[in-house]
Amino acid sequence: MLVSLILVFREAMEAGLIVGIVLAATEGVRARGRWVAGGVAVGVAGAGLVAGFAAALSDAFDGAGQEVFTAAILGFAVLMLGWHILWMAQHGRQMAAELRTAGQQVRLGQRSLAALAAVVAVAVLREGAELVLFLYGLVVSSHDSAPSLVLGGVAGLVLAAGLSWVLYRGLVSVPLHRLFSLTNALIALLAAGMAGQAAAVLHSADLLPGWGEQIWDTSAVLADGSLLGRTLHALIGYSARPSGIQLAAYAATLLVLGGAGRMIGRRPRAAALAVLTVGMVAGAAPARADELPLLVFRNHRFEPARIQAPAGVKFRLQVKNADDTADEFESAALNREKLVPPGQTVTIFLGPLAPGEYKFFGDFHQDTAQGVLEVK
Repeated sequence: MLVSLILVFREAMEAGLIVGIVLAATEGVRARGRWVAGGVAVGVAGAGLVAGFAAALSDAFDGAGQEVFTAAILGFAVLMLGWHILWMAQHGRQMAAELRTAGQQVRLGQRSLAALAAVVAVAVLREGAELVLFLYGLVVSSHDSAPSLVLGGVAGLVLAAGLSWVLYRGLVSVPLHRLFSLTNALIALLAAGMAGQAAAVLHSADLLPGWGEQIWDTSAVLADGSLLGRTLHALIGYSARPSGIQLAAYAATLLVLGGAGRMIGRRPRAAALAVLTVGMVAGAAPARADELPLLVFRNHRFEPARIQAPAGVKFRLQVKNADDTADEFESAALNREKLVPPGQTVTIFLGPLAPGEYKFFGDFHQDTAQGVLEVK
């Protein structure tokens, strides 16, 4: 029960926080509930499809299918959030005036609502696909009864919904004349965080240069895996060990959205979004990497549990799942996280790394699946 509660809460929380911001950003807008609910429904359906085709995604794009797909949906979400920010820059004052007029119906163009509904769908899809695989593995491998697993999952979902509601109520308590500015700022940070995550994911697949593997390390102060760390990761893209390309994508997105919002009266929105798109994909430069011995999930353990890699160069690590349930290679020290479907082999690009020891683990079986990468 406890495992399913934690899994569901962790994944649902990140999607739920985004839903809370979207609801606050559209407070008082007619039919916003139907759009948000539709986005959730599309995301749930998409998550099931993605989980079902996880193996095919792993094999696509020379083993980088998961990363390419994740980066694509994150990029799509950034474009939708950018569209909303630019739309609000043009219509926000008119909306505020209308909402202050008692009895007057809100007149809001559907393009903005559609954009935010798409972001909700992307958030639910991204977290839901991983959750579906994890829950399936839990059902197959756990000794807990089905009612216990369901109860834990429901409890996790309720807790995540409660956290999202707290965020939503906190935002809507803000005075109306400041609400649009605050939610636009939050959405801009959300978009920047997603752009940074997309860049980090593509770098992890060796499709973008790193521009520095770990610019800083704040894990001792706020770890990525902590509740606050995951919350900030979902809201603003926080990373305890960001790469240079991740920070560049983050800053470029904020600069483009801020500049485009100020120029909205003089520049077409489509041109501003085109600049954002170019900024996200610029600088792609795939690199070559050497290959390490195969790392295998077997009986929910790593074989071998300790592997060696050269310092100062890029290299490639292949991870095979010999078990009959999904697992996930994860390492905060290496800033990597990748699903490994049962019976499949995935490729993880790493380096250049400084000499030292870097711990990694299987996210679904953290008590047994532990390993160390020794860099010399």
